[in-house]
Amino acid sequence: MFMLVCMLFVLIAASAQNLMLEDESDVETIDVVGYFCKGDTMTYKKTYSKLKVVHNDTTITDAYEEVFMIVVTDSTDSGYRMKMIPVSFDYNEESDSIHRIMQTKLSELAQNIVCEFTTDEFGSLKSIVNWRDIRDQMKIAIKGMYDSLYGTIPGLDTIMPRKQVEKLMLLQYSTEQGIKSAYDELDNLFGLHGNPIPIGENETDSEENGFPQHITLKAGYTPIEDETCDSEEDYAVMTMAVTTIPAEDAVNLGFGTLGLIMTDAASDSLNSVCDMVTDSLTTALPDGIKVYVSEYYGYFFNGWPKECYYQKKIDIGARQNIESRLIEWLSCHMGVWARPDQEELKPEI
Repeated sequence: MFMLVCMLFVLIAASAQNLMLEDESDVETIDVVGYFCKGDTMTYKKTYSKLKVVHNDTTITDAYEEVFMIVVTDSTDSGYRMKMIPVSFDYNEESDSIHRIMQTKLSELAQNIVCEFTTDEFGSLKSIVNWRDIRDQMKIAIKGMYDSLYGTIPGLDTIMPRKQVEKLMLLQYSTEQGIKSAYDELDNLFGLHGNPIPIGENETDSEENGFPQHITLKAGYTPIEDETCDSEEDYAVMTMAVTTIPAEDAVNLGFGTLGLIMTDAASDSLNSVCDMVTDSLTTALPDGIKVYVSEYYGYFFNGWPKECYYQKKIDIGARQNIESRLIEWLSCHMGVWARPDQEELKPEI
């Protein structure tokens, strides 16, 4: 979604430039471009969590930390070739038992999977080179995950037949695009590269999948906090999007996939529950459910990401579902420390 938001503001900036040509003034932008070189190595930590908040009671449903490395293995005029190498994975023991069973087993089997990928000359993700190898390894990992899950929970197969669940999961990761979607880290790190972002604060109203949405985007150069690694050329982009979804549509989105993997008897019960939830939410929230998505992307001056943060909060009256992920750099080895000088005043974010 962040890419769509940024492209929207790029179009707004372009329109503003055309409108202001008579005044010989331009909309100032930050170009998100990667100036990488062979041998560059970044180590990142990803912290992920899913929380359920009911009144003042917070429950952790899913949480883990993983450490991985991004290594540039080749640099050409047309782009870069890189590897994403897993280092460690630590699951939060307070997480919901089902999530813990699935993620722990999957992570154990996936720790040896190295993702090789390419970017264009700006640093934007292009392709997963070894996606077929990853697909084949994912098949083994998914089978092991469901062996563990269905072996732990008696009777689960009578509600959600394993064959249907496993088939749906394997179908999701059967193509290169499906493998790409599994690596949200790469989308967070390189998804914005190649785009000019208007400096300052901008707001607009739009639609997300047909639902009304209000978007705020802010971009600028960041202040120096640590003189050993920060510079005046470092920059950041952040957005806040608020989407309003009618209760009935929200329930259909939430229950839709479940109907594909449940038995007929369970699906009938699910439909009844869906109708009850829809009636209850429509009465309690006549103006619809609010979905808040906040994103922050900070970069070193040469385009290597410093920090990527994403939070999605679904506000359902007295209940909130909150999903967040933070990717932050731990260590770096960079061979490039050159970027075109920019002497004009740089507004801080």
